[in-house]
Amino acid sequence: MIRVYKSEVVPPSLQVENCKKYDNQDVQDSLVKDQHQKCYLCEQNTNKSYQIEHLRAKAENFNPELKFVWTNLLLSCSYCNGRKPNSFKLLDPVTNNVEDIITHRLDFSNNMVVFETSRNGIQENNTTKLLSKLFNGEVNLRDKKTQILFEDLQREIIFFLGLLNTYNLKKDHENKLKVIDSLNIKKEFLAFKYWIIKNNKTFYNDFKEYIIWNKHF
Repeated sequence: MIRVYKSEVVPPSLQVENCKKYDNQDVQDSLVKDQHQKCYLCEQNTNKSYQIEHLRAKAENFNPELKFVWTNLLLSCSYCNGRKPNSFKLLDPVTNNVEDIITHRLDFSNNMVVFETSRNGIQENNTTKLLSKLFNGEVNLRDKKTQILFEDLQREIIFFLGLLNTYNLKKDHENKLKVIDSLNIKKEFLAFKYWIIKNNKTFYNDFKEYIIWNKHF
């Protein structure tokens, strides 16, 4: 999960008096473009199966007034949207550098994904709990969908580590470009790649300009 960009231009359908729908085509088009068609939680490409998700739940008992608010709408995959509790207040990925706040790490030896944060706030803790649930399952037991997500992550990170290893052996322009391409904003699981780069001084010096993504300085 990384910081995402959101256009400041509110889609016209949301500006209509007594708005009745939050997922009109113009909303979909804007979110798909802004988020590069990726789910804001798991960072996978949503292809044709995306959903319009409410950062703050729209349910009657929670935040019904936010149902049609542009700043509360994000692109999500059906898997993540279906497993996010309505009661959870998460870090807003539009205003927070989530990849800086939460450590994302694939623990190969224990076949687990580890999420940690040094900020002991409700939103930070809820976000780490949800991410762990998405990648590790309930009480660390994965059902089929969770296992597929975990294996997709594992496959991508192994590939990325291979690119870094090749670059480390031969630091030429071609190998560097391959790493840069894997760090493109359109690629999946960037938060995990970010922490791999950040935790290696040589890699960080060589690739730090390619992991700023949607940050604002």
